[in-house]
Amino acid sequence: MLAHRLFAIFLIFYILIAYPLNVDAAGQDYWADAGVVRIGDKKPVSAPDFTLSALDGKKVSLKDFKGKAVFLNFWATWCPPCTIEMPSMEALHKRFKDKGLVVIAVNSEEGEKKVSKFIKKKGYTFLVLLDSDGSVSSDSYRAIGFPTTYLIDRQGMVVGKAEGAREWDSKESFRLIEEILKKP
Repeated sequence: MLAHRLFAIFLIFYILIAYPLNVDAAGQDYWADAGVVRIGDKKPVSAPDFTLSALDGKKVSLKDFKGKAVFLNFWATWCPPCTIEMPSMEALHKRFKDKGLVVIAVNSEEGEKKVSKFIKKKGYTFLVLLDSDGSVSSDSYRAIGFPTTYLIDRQGMVVGKAEGAREWDSKESFRLIEEILKKP
């Protein structure tokens, strides 16, 4: 009898506490699988708008991408994990650019010449913006360490955050992006 009660208590504990809350009908937790922390489940968080210069000198605002999902990455050329994850960001960009995802890499506190040379040498085609004083990365988004990535849904709400490098071209990351893009 005691064994049955203990089993029942364990089962209730597992269901209520230990079982992941962000799973689909098949039990798949896309967020954890991709190494991304989900944000705004209970209280939606609006992505802070900003306007920065692109490498071509044009001003770009986050609000320009209304209705699209945004992959917002804060980085620096001197940051090895940042440069390691960039090829996978390029793969993500190429795979989803025509499906409603915008990949934006915001460089923090480096000059246009240095950043432009780095991007051209590597052949990256995603959007690169310059946060010359670091205010967007540190004040608006509180990206203390690099790389830090925020996932923003089509409604302009921050839905995920990843600190540190990720393999953004993994099947887990692709599934997560597909799930974000499914939502209107």
